[in-house]
Amino acid sequence: MPARLLHFGRFHVSPHASDEKFHSVCDSPAGKVSEERKPSMDRFHHKEKRNSITGRASPVKGSPKNSPKMAPVKPAKLEIGMESPPLVSFGAPAHSSGALSSGQLLLTILDPEVKFNELELQLLQKFSTKKPVSKDCADCTINKVNVLKTWNFFTEATTFKEGMHSLPFSYLLPGELPASTVTSVGNIEYILSARGLTSLSDTITYERPLNLQRALTPGSDRSSVRIFPPTNLSATVTLAPVIHPIGEFPVLVRLTGVVDPSPEKVIGGVHQWRIRKMNWKIEEHTKIISAACPKHAHKIGGEGKGVLHQDTRSIGGEELKKCWKSDFDEPGGVIELEFSAAIKANRHPVCDVESATGVTVTHNLVLEMVVGEEYGLKMQPRSIQPTGAARVLRMQFSLIVTERSGMGISWDEEQPPMYEDVPGSPPTYPSMTDYEGEPLPYEELDSNAR
Repeated sequence: MPARLLHFGRFHVSPHASDEKFHSVCDSPAGKVSEERKPSMDRFHHKEKRNSITGRASPVKGSPKNSPKMAPVKPAKLEIGMESPPLVSFGAPAHSSGALSSGQLLLTILDPEVKFNELELQLLQKFSTKKPVSKDCADCTINKVNVLKTWNFFTEATTFKEGMHSLPFSYLLPGELPASTVTSVGNIEYILSARGLTSLSDTITYERPLNLQRALTPGSDRSSVRIFPPTNLSATVTLAPVIHPIGEFPVLVRLTGVVDPSPEKVIGGVHQWRIRKMNWKIEEHTKIISAACPKHAHKIGGEGKGVLHQDTRSIGGEELKKCWKSDFDEPGGVIELEFSAAIKANRHPVCDVESATGVTVTHNLVLEMVVGEEYGLKMQPRSIQPTGAARVLRMQFSLIVTERSGMGISWDEEQPPMYEDVPGSPPTYPSMTDYEGEPLPYEELDSNAR
């Protein structure tokens, strides 16, 4: 009997009846919304969202796991357009007037209207190391970040219409700032970082790196002298005051004292030195002091201490065997050699830099000459034979690698003259009177004549 009551208590639904009515009346528990009606509610709430987010939701359930997830589209975007020429500080850090930078912060509104609570631009100087105290610590990697300049474009909430809006900015980078540097142990970077906050709590950011260079003006050539006791050999080397990452520079070497009188009591006997080969190379020395964050300061003995890292690499070199002239008849004997040296561009050289945070880059020119000793009679050149003795003459000279100044001049020399620099105006006439003499002859001008 209960089975029969249960049978007659069910509704008989025709196969042509609506599925929506069947689920809503028979299968849906009281107080709950049916599964078929949920999408309609979602569509209702979806229309209340910002238009720019439409169609950017995560993939629906059941989609492949490797399907891309599209992030919500921001109501606006930021860009930075630079108007100033390349940033170059001319002269040494102690005497340079700096580099003038200017540009525009471009704000593009994608929605019909967006209200911004904040909009600022910062010029950052970042020192980072590639040899941190703790390998996986981000705070140990970034040694220091300095905020050089901050621009706040408005002090109260501002509404922008759809389209592009430009906000100008400018800043004079001080001349003592180190140039942008990327080395194997650390970097020095300059970054323009823009950040905007809308009234709907949308954060919009944009960053653009700046490349700050330094160019030293060349001066007169410099000469250095090296002596090699116990022999009488001495070398005078003439070098350019500065060299550049691209291009050759001349090197002149003059070796004197290559002929010595014979120490034995042999009439006409001489000892002389002859160059067998010569090598030159340019070395780049980089060092940085890696500081630790407060969390890992105990690894290096406490806060305020750091670890020194150094790296040396060769950025150019060659072996020479036929680039010199020997004159053994001159008193003392002279050997002169001149060659052109250059930095290999594929080595990506770094210009000289020195900063207070411990990032230092220097360069050296290393010369090695192998000289062999010979002995014989001065009056019989064919009798002079090698003795088997040889020496290696090694010299090292500092080089200053800098960018080319070209036709560029410092920003303070480009400005127009000041008021006090303008010369006086032409002299004025003491007095002027009307002409009262005879009429001056003149000819009528035909307006149609050409």
